[in-house]
Amino acid sequence: MPITSKGSIGRARVSGHRLLCSSLWRRPSVFVLYVVLHLVVVQSTAVLGALELQLDEEQPAGTIVGDISAGLPPGITASLYFISDHEGTGVGSDLNIDETTGIITTARRLDREERDHYSFIAVTMTGVTVEVSISINDINDHAPAFPRKKAALKIPEQTAVGTRFSLEPATDGDKDQLTTQGYAIREGNVGQVFKLETKRGANAVLYLDLVVNGVLDREKRSAYSLVLEASDGGSPRRMGSMALEVSVTDINDHAPLFNQSRYHAIISESLPQGSSILQVFATDADEGDNGLVLYEINRRQSDPDRYFVMDIKSGVITLNRPLDYEKKRVHELVVQARDNASHPEVTNAFVTIHVRDFNDNQPTMTIIFLSEDGSPRISEGAQPGQYVARISVTDPDYGEYANVNVSLEGGDGKFALTTKDSIIYLIYVDQVLDREERDSYDLRVMATDSGTPPLRAESSFTIQVMDENDNPPLFDQQAYRQTIPEVVYPGSFVLQVTARDKDQGPNGDVRYSLMQDKHGHSSWFSIDPVTGIITTATALDFESEPSLSVTVVATDSGRQPLSSTAKVDIVLQDINDNTPAFSSSLYNASIKENTPAGTCFLETIMPGIPIPIPIPIPIPIPILILE
Repeated sequence: MPITSKGSIGRARVSGHRLLCSSLWRRPSVFVLYVVLHLVVVQSTAVLGALELQLDEEQPAGTIVGDISAGLPPGITASLYFISDHEGTGVGSDLNIDETTGIITTARRLDREERDHYSFIAVTMTGVTVEVSISINDINDHAPAFPRKKAALKIPEQTAVGTRFSLEPATDGDKDQLTTQGYAIREGNVGQVFKLETKRGANAVLYLDLVVNGVLDREKRSAYSLVLEASDGGSPRRMGSMALEVSVTDINDHAPLFNQSRYHAIISESLPQGSSILQVFATDADEGDNGLVLYEINRRQSDPDRYFVMDIKSGVITLNRPLDYEKKRVHELVVQARDNASHPEVTNAFVTIHVRDFNDNQPTMTIIFLSEDGSPRISEGAQPGQYVARISVTDPDYGEYANVNVSLEGGDGKFALTTKDSIIYLIYVDQVLDREERDSYDLRVMATDSGTPPLRAESSFTIQVMDENDNPPLFDQQAYRQTIPEVVYPGSFVLQVTARDKDQGPNGDVRYSLMQDKHGHSSWFSIDPVTGIITTATALDFESEPSLSVTVVATDSGRQPLSSTAKVDIVLQDINDNTPAFSSSLYNASIKENTPAGTCFLETIMPGIPIPIPIPIPIPIPILILE
């Protein structure tokens, strides 16, 4: 009974293969033929014919691949083929095989990078088998491509010739000779200061190094805009390019500067993910990497849940995850602009993003204290006009209810509130502060909308006034006077001086010392630097120096220490520490006869007897007096 290829195709699994046959096997006579063929296929293991075919990839669907009959042994013909192939080979989905003619065509456009080989077995009605193998040839349908279209490289000036910098290589989806074969600098290599060197890796990737080929001098040229080109081995060749910005780095002596200190945006909570919100912009006066500004969100101070992301180069802030107005209505971002130096300078700016909704809610306030650690404090040395805190106020309502009035209470007039846009408010110092007068102030900020009845939000906090070293130590006396015996041992107590400093901490920690003087009196005494106790350092002598004075210095421990002085006058008490002594052991005198009684005819001075003050002459001591 003849079998026609018309009609549907039935499939049966035989020995791990799939058999494709005509649907006519449902007739009894055909069924007998099917059983016979089944036994032939199962029991016969010899492949009598083999057919190897090739086809270039990317041919359109319907392209003829080959004819199975070309693989039949000589003298054998067939009018019907049964196709057997393993699952997952792609034969059934990628190829169309005509069972009656044996013509193989493509069912779709083939891609060697997806599959480079197909194989199946064709069985004739007489049991002759043909093993068909189809290889997909590579064509040059891919161009080399760098991972990024643009890249930046920073090289310090005066980098040694021969220094290498590895670059990301270009990849090519093709294989063998059709993959990446070489690189070249197409543009921007002024003075030929760079060259490229390559090496082939174990994975057939052609790796790329940028090599310094000449002296780099930033003062002569601070940047090179190179265009790198990668080419494959096809004919004609295909190419890919990448822009490489080479910056010659300089000393980093400028910080980036934002064109605004505060940015503001209002967005809807229905804004799609990935939408751009706003762009910040900062410039840096430095050259090269020192002036290359990069942007990021300070996650330690803001947006820990990553609702927003920022493009590191452009400064564009985009939405990273859906917003929920009921969870958060205002997002305060602290964004950073940093240069690309090895020790970068960083500048902060504030971005307030309001999420818009239509629900009635009370106003909300977000307070950021502008101290170094973000706590509510201010130095007593702050000048009037210096900002203490930044307050952003929002009200999700619309119309007149969105008008919010912000007021500040407390602070005894030392602080005030200002705004330019009725959204961002700043608390600033309005009067000079003195921690020694008062070290803290209680403030309350209130935001009230215009509804009826009005809704209000408030926040209370305490501003701590931090100490500055603005007070020198002050002695409790400007001058001290002490009388001590002349005969004291070294280390004897003289007196104690006391100075007090109104400042706190190290600024109020007082240390004492003696000022050197031209008479050398300061070396006769010593002073304890902590207690201010003055003691003798050597023996004293009333006869040589009955009174003396020293100057005590009191110095605090501030970064820029302040000091004051006090004078200490020390009077020595005379002690009977000298015995009388005649100036000579023998005196001769003559006297006239008839001299009246009571006449002094000899006098001398005893050096051991001190001269009383204020008598300017020694006391005469009569030796012989006539009676």
